[in-house]
Amino acid sequence: MNPLKVGLLTLVALASVVVMSLKITQNQSGFGQHVRYKTILEDASGIFEKTPIKVAGINAGRIKKIELEGNKALLTFEMLEAIKITPSAKLKIKSVGLLGDKFIDLDLGDQKGDRLPEGTLILTEPGEGFDSLAKDASAVLKDVKEITGNIKAALRDDQGRNMIKEIVENISEVTRSLRRITDGNEEKVNRIIDDVEALTSQLAHETDRHQKDSLMGDLSKIGPILDKVDATVNDLKIIVADVKEGKGTVGKLLRDDAVVDQVSQTLSSVNRLVNRINNIEADIGLSTGANTRIGSDTRFELDIYPAPERFFRLGVVTNDFGPQTETETDTYTTVDGGEESKKSVRKINKTNFKFNFQIGRRIQRFALRAGLIESTGGVGLDYFVPDFGIRTGLELFDYQKDAGPNLRWYSEIKIWNVMFTRLAGEDLISKDGKTSATISLGLRFTDQDLAALIGLFAR
Repeated sequence: MNPLKVGLLTLVALASVVVMSLKITQNQSGFGQHVRYKTILEDASGIFEKTPIKVAGINAGRIKKIELEGNKALLTFEMLEAIKITPSAKLKIKSVGLLGDKFIDLDLGDQKGDRLPEGTLILTEPGEGFDSLAKDASAVLKDVKEITGNIKAALRDDQGRNMIKEIVENISEVTRSLRRITDGNEEKVNRIIDDVEALTSQLAHETDRHQKDSLMGDLSKIGPILDKVDATVNDLKIIVADVKEGKGTVGKLLRDDAVVDQVSQTLSSVNRLVNRINNIEADIGLSTGANTRIGSDTRFELDIYPAPERFFRLGVVTNDFGPQTETETDTYTTVDGGEESKKSVRKINKTNFKFNFQIGRRIQRFALRAGLIESTGGVGLDYFVPDFGIRTGLELFDYQKDAGPNLRWYSEIKIWNVMFTRLAGEDLISKDGKTSATISLGLRFTDQDLAALIGLFAR
């Protein structure tokens, strides 16, 4: 395909992505003037640089810097200047859904008073969400375990013997005493039973729900109430019997200590999993440009941060750098007089698509990475200046015998919002003197931008 057509098609695609990114970020906190403030958190798990700060569910600011202040986290964040923050404003950490990202919610309060000056420390209230729910559930399970332990202890005497057998023996003794009392007093007992039967018959007559001529008037309404009470008592008997037999969740919790421990361990594992998912960050870069010697240069990069100090870089690059192979073929043609003419044709084969897969470690503003750089082994060193949206570094790869390794210097400068420009010098220590330069224009998205893009298409 014609390189000019490829370049034009790439520019059209890039322009479309720019329009889409502007549409999804037009209400984000990246536009407008900002005022910086500070806050202190007891635990900053799941909070990173660029974590959004929302007012009434709308992005109005973001985290700029996270520092360690003693045994607490000191956060520097910026808010849109159009939002008036008064002394009554408070921050609260919240999460979206069961496995959603964390964000900071700002309650503006009653808006009375003057605007807080830049750099003021704002209080942060304890967060809400699944983390808090898991802690509460764990505390409840511990209380249930303690109650069941107390019940078991109460059913044992000072020597540790089970008292249930003793209780049964006492009941048997009581029944024997009742039998001795009734012997010889059958006639009296029969009269007592007849009197009780007459009393219950009268009571049934007075509380019959269908009784129309009852002298008790409104007392006839007691019948339906007693029916409901009787049904409730029967249900309670069934529930208590199931709990005693260890049936159901409550029964197992009351009868088996191992179940309590397993549920507590499960909640802890889920809590750790949620924290790991919340801690993952992503950074996507797409750029295209031209080189002074070889033509077009297009790049796609994906940086995945499972932890702030570790990352993986995946990517695809298309350009004409790198090793190439040559094949030469001879063709023979017959001319007048029967003589043959020999013609040699040389064909150069180049691999345009190359792949990146690197493992890196970040130490403050420096990052060291190693792995595949454009399908060959190499190493890289990066330096970040996040306050100005600048990243620069060196890469050493493509160790060719005739030309030597390719030493590349690059620098990316943020132009506006998600747009950046990339400058690079190629083959800076080349043996054949084929040093060149590349200038590109690109877009860089964070995981917050991607979440907004997915939300736009999901509507």
